[in-house]
Amino acid sequence: MIQKFNRYELKYIITLEQYHNLAHELTTYIQPDLHGDTRGRYTVTSLYYDSANYKAYWDKIEGHRYRRKVRIRIYGNPIITDETPCFVEIRERLNKSVRKRRAKLAYQAAIKLCHDGEMVTSDSPDEQKTIEEVLYLYNVLHLQPMCLVRYHRLAFNGSKYDSGLRVTFDTHLTYRTHALNMQAEQSTENHFFLPPQRIILEVKINERVPYWLVELLGKYHCHVQAISKYCTALEQSGKYVRVEK
Repeated sequence: MIQKFNRYELKYIITLEQYHNLAHELTTYIQPDLHGDTRGRYTVTSLYYDSANYKAYWDKIEGHRYRRKVRIRIYGNPIITDETPCFVEIRERLNKSVRKRRAKLAYQAAIKLCHDGEMVTSDSPDEQKTIEEVLYLYNVLHLQPMCLVRYHRLAFNGSKYDSGLRVTFDTHLTYRTHALNMQAEQSTENHFFLPPQRIILEVKINERVPYWLVELLGKYHCHVQAISKYCTALEQSGKYVRVEK
C-alpha cells in the first residue's frame, strides 16, 4: 500500500562531534528504525528527474510556495537487477509542509515509467494514481535523469508518546551526474557534495517538536539550515544552468 506523508521537516547541517553526541543521547528517548540494522543504519540511493531547464532546481532556489520532485529510490546495498524492488516517489512541499507519495515497483518497471514514459501498473489504486501523476509530469516537463544521490542514514522513530516523530542523520553524502543508471552503482565513482565531516540532520514531525528534543538540539547548538540534497549536488557539479523565462 502506498505511504503518504503529511508532516513538517526541519534540517540542520552539523559536525561529526554534534552527530555523535546527539545520536548517543537520542537512544534514551526514541528507538532505531527497524528497517535498518540493529542501530537503525542503512544506505539510500536516489535518482532524481528534472526538466531540461532544471525546473525542480529553480523552484527550490526561487522559493516557490509549491514544488515537487520525482525520483527513484532504493534502500540498502542490493545488487540491482531488473526485478529489484524500488520506489518511484513524488516529493511535494507546500510552504513548510512535506508530503511524499510513492509506488513500489520492480526497477525495470520504474525505468520504463520515469525514463521512457511508459505506463506501468500496480495492484494498489493509490499507487496507480501516483504512477499516473509521474507519467503526466514526464509528458508535461519532458523529465530526464539529472542526478544520482547516495548516502548512509542513521534513523530513529518516535515512541507512542512522540507519534510521527522521525530523526535521521545522513552521512557520506555523495552524488554523480554521469552514468545515471542505478545498476552501475557498484562500479561508478561518486563525489562528495558536502565535506565528509558534515552531516545532514533532519527532524520530521506531524505537529510540533517535543520539548525534550528542542532542549537537546539547543544543548548541542544545532541551528535550522535549509538544504536540498538534489540542489546542492547540482551546484557542486556545475551542470545546472539559468534559463530565461
